[in-house]
Amino acid sequence: MPFLRNHWYVGAFAEEVGHEPLNRRMLDEPIVMYRSEAGEPIALSDVCPHKSAPLHMGVVHGDTLACPYHGLRFDPSGQCVHNPNFDRAIPKAARVRSYPVKERDGLLWIWMGERAKADTVTIPLCDLAQPSVTSRPVKGYIHVKAHYELLTDNLLDQSHGETLHPYLLKEGATSRMQFEVRQERDTVISDGLLPKEPITPILSGLWDRGPIDRADHRFIVTWNAPSYILLTISAYPPGSNSSEGVTGTNAHLLTPETAGSTHYFWIFARDSRLEDDPFDEELTAALNQTFVNEDRPILEWQQTYLSELGDLVKRHPLKADAGGVRARRVVERMLAAERQK
Repeated sequence: MPFLRNHWYVGAFAEEVGHEPLNRRMLDEPIVMYRSEAGEPIALSDVCPHKSAPLHMGVVHGDTLACPYHGLRFDPSGQCVHNPNFDRAIPKAARVRSYPVKERDGLLWIWMGERAKADTVTIPLCDLAQPSVTSRPVKGYIHVKAHYELLTDNLLDQSHGETLHPYLLKEGATSRMQFEVRQERDTVISDGLLPKEPITPILSGLWDRGPIDRADHRFIVTWNAPSYILLTISAYPPGSNSSEGVTGTNAHLLTPETAGSTHYFWIFARDSRLEDDPFDEELTAALNQTFVNEDRPILEWQQTYLSELGDLVKRHPLKADAGGVRARRVVERMLAAERQK
């Protein structure tokens, strides 16, 4: 299954990558990441060109990575620069692919397409991971055995929250929600408003203002290709606006691993309870309950049935699926454009 390649994808949280090699398959390509002596991130193909040994099992020497099988060393450009065997000759063809990689906002972004087109200006802004005087984040990583577009569909679909996520929405909320999907060029936005609702558990947990029984709730999901999703949830006194209440901003950064699996990086930044250390653990546990124990099993079963039954599975879209349908159409158009170039 094709993927959009001329885009930046998250390879890892910055703190995951150090002097020890880390391997991660991305867009069905095995990649190894490590840092140079100066701390700069490096991303290479994980497959040694000699006998296809896994480079991530090797050792970093200065800025080079040594293959664990025969000791060939590769520099950050992917060129073999050292051969400890016999005549020590270095074959000219002994090189691996080197990927453009940029550390930004606490994330390592890797360009999976043509090197000449790797423009760092196009790296999505995702500054939620760094604490500030107005924001405090928690974050996590989940491996999901499902195609990344199933996760996109899920995140743009606001109607499943009431059934699957009682922490996020209360019973009957979907039928009362004022909901619209709109598209601004290649950006898809799913926008839901619940006026004068009993405050939901997650927003009640974030609430640090005076007593409140009911609030206006706003849920805005913003998607950009290929798989950068920003969910903003807020609660505020009825008739006011989000600046009068509390807001949680949740980045969902999806990196396809294979046609049937996805690396799911998430960051949730709140603008309330900024000095409450114990609440970090409480919030992380609640979000993991939502993502790991509620969303993931459904998504993985979807993938299983789609893989096993193929065209026998009939999909009948509902109104809430409009965002996912639009996002898929944008990706299809971009894929067609990449194939023509």
